[in-house]
Amino acid sequence: MILDQNGAQGNAAGREACDNPALSAAINGTDRFDRLAALIPAVSARILKASSEELDEVIQSSLREILQALQLDRCALLEVSDELCKVVVAHAWYDKNAPAVSREINLAQMLPWTYHQIVRLGRTIVKHSIDSMPATAESDRQAFIQMGVKSALAIPLHLGQRVHHIIVVHALKEECSWPESFIANLRLLGEMFVSALERRDILRSLEMYRARLDMAATSAGVGLWELDLASGDIWMTEKARELFHFDHHEIVTLTGFLKKIHPDDRTALAEAVDKAHNSGSTLQAEYRVPGPGDTVRWLISRGGVRPNGANTAKLLTGVTLEITQRKTMEQKFQDQVREISQLRELLEQENTLLRAEAGLNDERHRTLGSSPAMRGVKTLIDHVAGTDTTVLIQGETGTGKELIAQAVHQLSSRSKRLLITVNCAALPSALIESELFGREKGAYTGALSRQIGRFELAHGSTLLLDEIAEMPLETQAKLLRVLQNGTFERLGSPVNIKVDVRIIAATNRDLAEEVEQGRFRRDLFYRLNVFPIHVPPLRNRVEDIPFLVWKFVAEFGERMGRKVSHIANQDMEMLAAYPWPGNVRELRNVVERAMITSRGSLLDMTHVDLAPALPASSSIISLEEMERRHIQQTLQATQGKIKGKGGAAELLGLNPSTLYSRMRKLGL
Repeated sequence: MILDQNGAQGNAAGREACDNPALSAAINGTDRFDRLAALIPAVSARILKASSEELDEVIQSSLREILQALQLDRCALLEVSDELCKVVVAHAWYDKNAPAVSREINLAQMLPWTYHQIVRLGRTIVKHSIDSMPATAESDRQAFIQMGVKSALAIPLHLGQRVHHIIVVHALKEECSWPESFIANLRLLGEMFVSALERRDILRSLEMYRARLDMAATSAGVGLWELDLASGDIWMTEKARELFHFDHHEIVTLTGFLKKIHPDDRTALAEAVDKAHNSGSTLQAEYRVPGPGDTVRWLISRGGVRPNGANTAKLLTGVTLEITQRKTMEQKFQDQVREISQLRELLEQENTLLRAEAGLNDERHRTLGSSPAMRGVKTLIDHVAGTDTTVLIQGETGTGKELIAQAVHQLSSRSKRLLITVNCAALPSALIESELFGREKGAYTGALSRQIGRFELAHGSTLLLDEIAEMPLETQAKLLRVLQNGTFERLGSPVNIKVDVRIIAATNRDLAEEVEQGRFRRDLFYRLNVFPIHVPPLRNRVEDIPFLVWKFVAEFGERMGRKVSHIANQDMEMLAAYPWPGNVRELRNVVERAMITSRGSLLDMTHVDLAPALPASSSIISLEEMERRHIQQTLQATQGKIKGKGGAAELLGLNPSTLYSRMRKLGL
């Protein structure tokens, strides 16, 4: 530090000229000080380019350049802590023979008068000779002499209203004067040093603030970020980088950031950023970020737009928090609500079916019969009921195929759920698909509400596809897919629905023949024909007729409030002799008519005409029926003998195995 010339106010510039400029100029020359002006541009460029870590070295090397170019002995930048009344060497460069000043020395205590003049009064100290210092600065003069100083220059460097640093040059070998232009250039250079140091301090404070903020945000599980809306560059804390899968040193831009977002959410998030940018509104968005494998993180970001200092550009600053657990819980809750809604719909549908079937399908509650033919059917039911195997029930109309299906279901592990039935012959081809698989509202014209299909209703239960041969071919293809994969879609919905349903199919047609005629899919036939059950017609189990008659009498007697206790033998024989082309259903109708006309405890059959009220053409029987009757007559003639000499196979000209196959198909 250097002393003021007289300890009072100097000239307008606040500086003192050399005591003897002519002598000083003659000794030293002034042109060497002009070299400083030439150094300033290069030094300024280096300072601007220097990083925070490089700045100290750049200042040191700049002081060295000044010292060597101007042939001075000591050059330093001193740091002032006015609140502590402390001044220490921050940066310094010395000529090879000049003694260094320790960085531990408090120059404010060593040079009190000089400290007061520079720091308290803000004066520049210009001394070509230490001996010119005033008497009040004697302790300072003695300290300069101890440091070997002959001439000194000390310039205060301000930040705001206070002196922040002091730039100092000393001449140790000989006295010298300090030209006005040199003082101005040295002040300019010192101010560049101070500005760079202030900028570094601000950056370091900001980094420390961000580090503390990052630590607090990380402990709270929050990621912080800042988007420069002009350049698209993004600053992120480490937690934010972790949330978005960015490496520590990876440069983040808005384009790169959006690539990390789930494709389905990317556009919406970009629009939210644009909206916040253009309108200044608050940003709030929930979106997904794909992770390793098939993992997905749900994140929520909130932020706002603020000015970027004096720049016209704006910053979008905000926070991001992971909400995957919350979203998972919400999804589970929605799934549970959806499941409850579906169960309610299923219950309503089942109740509707139960009410409808209670009045229309009383046959389910009746016994199958005890004839040898029906005992064989019961054995098959016992074998298959405990499995989930698909069952194909075939038989003539009215034989009780649905009753067989009900028996299979009731003996299975699915009996706690309702047997779901679809009559494929009773539904228009345009509606059967929506009846089976359901539909969404608006799936087609007239679909005014959402409907659950029979497959969904039958989940965990059994689905009876009655009259399966009447199903359209295009629906057969979709049914095959359900049987293969256990999945389907509602009409109007792309969502796959998986179900666990046991299939029982029933038909009064020969499905094998339907396949040959191209009316039924071959692959679907093989899927259905896993466990076939053939229900024999009533004419082939006449032993069951008396039992069934009394069952029907009891049923209608309870319903009509009538009591019938006996039937004439000739009437029962008449019923047993009749071929019953309508099978059990026809027998039930006959008994019902007789119960209506009877007037006592005797079942009166006199008003019942068993001749079928069919067109004359109905007297022509089918080839299948003709074949059945011919085989029956042949078996009666051979007294049941099939193979061997005089057996039915020989009389019919058939291989015994072929005859067995035909008999099974015909229910014999």
